[in-house]
Amino acid sequence: MVTIQDIANKSGFAISTVSRALSDSPKISAKTKERIKKIAQDMGYTPNFAARNLTQSESNTVGVVFQPQAEDSAKNVFSMQLLFGINSQLVARQYLLTTATGNNWSEVYNAVKMMVEAGQVRRFILLYTIENDPISELLRENNARVVVTGEPELANDVLYVDNDNRRAGEEATRQLVGHFNLKAPLFVRTLADWRYERNREIGFHIAQPDGQVLSLPLDFQAQKQVLESYFELHHEIDGIIASDDEIGYLARNQAQAHLPTHPKLPTIAFNRSEYARLGGKNFYSVDVLPRSLGSEAVRLLFNDQRSVLEQTKATSVIVPYRLPEFCDETW
Repeated sequence: MVTIQDIANKSGFAISTVSRALSDSPKISAKTKERIKKIAQDMGYTPNFAARNLTQSESNTVGVVFQPQAEDSAKNVFSMQLLFGINSQLVARQYLLTTATGNNWSEVYNAVKMMVEAGQVRRFILLYTIENDPISELLRENNARVVVTGEPELANDVLYVDNDNRRAGEEATRQLVGHFNLKAPLFVRTLADWRYERNREIGFHIAQPDGQVLSLPLDFQAQKQVLESYFELHHEIDGIIASDDEIGYLARNQAQAHLPTHPKLPTIAFNRSEYARLGGKNFYSVDVLPRSLGSEAVRLLFNDQRSVLEQTKATSVIVPYRLPEFCDETW
């Protein structure tokens, strides 16, 4: 069966453009529509007209959409905790949870499209936020109600739940620097440019305007090499603030191996995951309460079902975080 992704690959247009063209969206020029429809016809594409007529129907199912997943399930612990929070609220509402996953964005898009067209799913929670997202566009065109976890790039008319990551980054930095009397703390993040990393870095700079920042590539071996080279050149670093526990754990391990002046740096990171427990002494983690994030996402998702007096006009929910308790021992 020919899919919208197949047409996008053939035509060179984005999935969202193809979807709009085939739906006669006024946002697409007549010339582009004609070209895309001609390609679709030549490829034997058959639109699902029955599904289009179901846009006003709704199943008792909520779709939870993951970004493309790596095989390493340890990286998905945060998302699993979100799911627990989401499901606890859905069970109380007698709704089912279904997930859209895939090895790439095309597979995720097609999974969501099937939910909308065949499953009549009209409520979705996205466990990611990116600019120009074709999945979000697909859901808007099908009148779905959507809540995003994480601050969106453009917050206009977007329902979302998040932590105050700027403030968390600032408070985590001040807590670590103050407790250990640090002179040269380092903020470590990735090059992925996720919004939560950017905001935590901004918070770090509020607390440490002249603090150093190291951005790591996404490949694990490359991360190790960058950290090794950095610590061999920067013996002054005496503490680490990391965008998440995994990055913090790796950074401190590399510091321990390649930083003779400070073999085991005091470190604070985020997510309170297994990496934080493995970090041991002087490794601290901010709990961003992912189960609460999931629960609040569902409450916001169903806000439209409340009575007029109970409904909130808020388009976002900021969930509190918990700073770790520091022991009294000195470093």
